[in-house]
Amino acid sequence: MIASWLFRLALQRFRAACGDPLTAQAQQLRRILAAGARSEFGVRHRFARIARLGNPRDMIHAFQTTVPVRSYGEMRDELDAVYAGRWRTLCPSRPLRFAMTAGSTGRFKYIPVTQEYHREVGRTAMIFNGALEACLPETRNLKTQFLVGSAEGGRSPAGVPQGFASGFNYQNLPRFVRRRFVAPYWIFTIDDPEERAYAAGRILVDEPRLGVLSAISPVNLINLRQALDRNVDRLIADVAGGSLTTTGSPAVSGTWSGRRDPLRARALQEAWRANGTLPTNQLFPALRVLVSWQGGNMSYYLDDARHAFGVDQTFEFPISASEGVFAIPLHANRPGGALAITTHFLEFIPESGNGAPLRADELEAGREYRIVVTNGAGLYRYDMEDIVRVTSFYRATPLIEFVSKKDRQISVSNERLTELDVTRAMQEASRDRVRRFPEFLFVPCSDRRYRVVLDETSWPGDDLSTFARAIEQQLRRAAKGYDFEREDALLAPLQLIVTARGQLRDWLRHREQDALPNAQIKPLHLTNEFNAHQAFTTVATYAA
Repeated sequence: MIASWLFRLALQRFRAACGDPLTAQAQQLRRILAAGARSEFGVRHRFARIARLGNPRDMIHAFQTTVPVRSYGEMRDELDAVYAGRWRTLCPSRPLRFAMTAGSTGRFKYIPVTQEYHREVGRTAMIFNGALEACLPETRNLKTQFLVGSAEGGRSPAGVPQGFASGFNYQNLPRFVRRRFVAPYWIFTIDDPEERAYAAGRILVDEPRLGVLSAISPVNLINLRQALDRNVDRLIADVAGGSLTTTGSPAVSGTWSGRRDPLRARALQEAWRANGTLPTNQLFPALRVLVSWQGGNMSYYLDDARHAFGVDQTFEFPISASEGVFAIPLHANRPGGALAITTHFLEFIPESGNGAPLRADELEAGREYRIVVTNGAGLYRYDMEDIVRVTSFYRATPLIEFVSKKDRQISVSNERLTELDVTRAMQEASRDRVRRFPEFLFVPCSDRRYRVVLDETSWPGDDLSTFARAIEQQLRRAAKGYDFEREDALLAPLQLIVTARGQLRDWLRHREQDALPNAQIKPLHLTNEFNAHQAFTTVATYAA
């Protein structure tokens, strides 16, 4: 009850702040500058003087005039210095840990997490939980589980722990939040993804009050549910004996034992024999909502997740990255959320034209922007290269949804296609198909068209000509730029090709590999590699 009261209070304060985003953002920037004034970067750019400016607009303008917007590549030397131990280069205090995140080159980026940044993220977690309980009050007295990545990535050259941010957060959130979790952290450090998914699912099956199941990616949720069916004999034996049987190797040692329940094991076995699947209402009888990202390429998998768990309610996971939290969802069954105006200082570069970065209170509905973040970790005007779209407003604060990474915005002509465009097109075109394709890839081609690559593994052998035309039609509806270029005959109609069995699946998995157990599977639906389809053996081709 105390936790719910604190969540509700945090949400009330956030909602009040949404009435005046300029003031809320100025408060965050002033706080960040005052702390960052101790850093070498802050001294050089006179943060202390800027923070003392009384007028919010004057302070923000002085900051924008003094500090340039920079990408990771442009900040890399300074971030490498922090990683090597020279934390005063950027940070207001010594990093507690480094969050590992994969860069576009495949090389890990190491993002410092300071005490100041940790508090920023903690405040956001309180608001998020308040919003979830406000929308779904029946979850207040139920258990929650978040599927996370491993924080066991070793140590930096200066001896600071490093790993995935979700694993660190899982262990360091306030105790009253962690008491709601079911699974021990060590299972998320198991090396084998199948064993990791099974172990998490097995432990959750033992908790009759599990009401909220959360992962950054809906694919992780689906994998957990499928792992229980794939290992049905093991699960039935474990339920009967109150055990957890796994051959995986965790980086952190741990044990778990549950209650023996031979009657439930027998019921599961009978249901399996009758239906060929395990009934979700027997596995997770109190489950009410699935939480995951819903924007961009993740939206394609939401229907599969709902079907896998027999749950209608979904809730967006905050739009976030290792570098910050950018939006907090306020409504169920809807992608996106309100700008996290009480977390960091955020700016937005318009995608159309060459406009200067805008404040949160200057954004317009229907426009797309690139996020620039300033936070308590030592990132100042850091270009996230993430594209978001303003959908509407909550009070005076913009509501945004994730569109795409900047490097996943592709043009053959001048259409500027995004992963959200191709995902929505595929989602709509697939609604009439009995069996959906779990993997697909849109490939830009030098003959002025896109090819949609599918894997033979998921193809029942039917004629896909109608499906190809449906994808083309839906893509023209989803992406106005694509429609314009097609109307002017600057792009040819797309083609759909089926690759030899397993080739696309292996190609995608090779690009998704991580050095550590990860809970953030990010499916690739649009590649920037021109003519990438030529790497595959084509089994069938269909024109739109």
